[in-house]
Amino acid sequence: MNRQDRRADPFWVLGDASSYLAAIVDSADDAIISKNLDGVIQTWNRAAERMFGWTVAEAMGRHITLIIPEERRGEEDDILARIRRGEKLEHFETVRVAKHGRRLQVSLTISPVTDDTGRIIGASKIARDITERRRLQNERRHLAAIIDSADDAIVSKDLNGVIQSWNGGAERMFGWTAPEAVGRHVTLIIPEERRAEEDEILARIRRGEKLEHFETVRVAKDGQWLHVSLTISPVKDETGRIVGASKVARDVTERRRLEDERDRLLIEAETANRAKDHLLAMVSHELRTPLNSILGYARLLEGGTLDEATARHALSVISRNATAQGQLIDDLLDLSRVVTGRMQLALETCDLPALIDGALDTVRPGADAKGVALTTRLAPDVGPILGAPERLRQVIWNLAINAIKFTPPGGYVEVSLKRSRTHAEIAVADDGIGIGPDLLPHVFELFRQGDTSTTRSHGGLGLGLALVKSLVDLHGGHVKAESAGKGRGATFTITLPLATVRDSNTHAHGRA
Repeated sequence: MNRQDRRADPFWVLGDASSYLAAIVDSADDAIISKNLDGVIQTWNRAAERMFGWTVAEAMGRHITLIIPEERRGEEDDILARIRRGEKLEHFETVRVAKHGRRLQVSLTISPVTDDTGRIIGASKIARDITERRRLQNERRHLAAIIDSADDAIVSKDLNGVIQSWNGGAERMFGWTAPEAVGRHVTLIIPEERRAEEDEILARIRRGEKLEHFETVRVAKDGQWLHVSLTISPVKDETGRIVGASKVARDVTERRRLEDERDRLLIEAETANRAKDHLLAMVSHELRTPLNSILGYARLLEGGTLDEATARHALSVISRNATAQGQLIDDLLDLSRVVTGRMQLALETCDLPALIDGALDTVRPGADAKGVALTTRLAPDVGPILGAPERLRQVIWNLAINAIKFTPPGGYVEVSLKRSRTHAEIAVADDGIGIGPDLLPHVFELFRQGDTSTTRSHGGLGLGLALVKSLVDLHGGHVKAESAGKGRGATFTITLPLATVRDSNTHAHGRA
């Protein structure tokens, strides 16, 4: 019988087909095993040898539990029961064990095997090793869980800037949910004036560059601006081609706020230190200047060489400078008491017109000597206030002397008093050198002065206004400064609660 005749013979065809199928089974990548209904192994291909480590000779005739972990033996009884019922199991994922105890994640497809009469006599099993696939899946799930639970926003986008993924941190930070954000352009969270940044970022990503700790501003769903630190990396496909970018955004808003606050406090501390140093220099100068005059004239008097007129002048200079020095020391001590909280007020009913007149009597000689007109306009029906008379006279005296000091000869200073509903209002106005808009909000602050050349030319430390504000505050009042600018005068206005109002507030708060 020649080769062609053999192909026509059904027995030869059957033999060739069986050999062909055996070759397929033996060369398959998956383990292909058959067993009888008692679970005894009948066939074992090469892939089964590679997967489980047992050779054909070692596996044939052994029970299938050879490759089933002890805690999984119950699965085999269930599988055989289902096979006897003619059922097929597909993609059943479980665990099997190799020769040396190595455990494998496998996907099983198990089918009944029948004889020529259709009677079920066993089962064929195809086992695919999915250990690596499961490991990768677990890694991906673990990585996804880490990404989703991260405090930082982790976002991916394609090279057109379209958002591809959006983790829980991004939802919490920017307020947009993943369904709202994915598929939209990343400019969703970029302020309009920062849009050019995105073009530059995508250009650098296309060049394969990575951006680290890039600090910028982004915007949340509710419009709130956030300071963020970005780390942006290229994302590549299996071939190494750049297909997008991953972005990690950390909210540094609070850190930036604290840094800005720290910088502000450092600047303020440095400014205050410079001002204190300047103040100490000024205090030294202001104390030494009258002291030099006092000592000089005292030595002349001590020498007994002065005539009567010169001696009287010397005594006048000594008295005037000693008074000025005493006032300076009193101001410094009063400010010290205010700062340390040791300033005490002995309150009594005060008649403001009489109190103001008494305070102005002290400064009027100075105004007359300088050629400054000092006038008053005092309403008689304002009503009494509760205050410390000496401290209130000190307030009026300080404001009036300050106005006279900065008003040129021929100018005027007017002190007025009127009632404003429940308060008494005292205003000290002048047509002097005025206050610049940059200094106006700070005139009552300690260690804050305007043009030092102006301050020096008029003398004094500039402590009076700080002391005025402190004393007015202690009386439950308020003081404000107004000026239209340099060369246009200034007005200082004090409001103090009337005695009836202060009494009612005191009783309302349960104080005696």
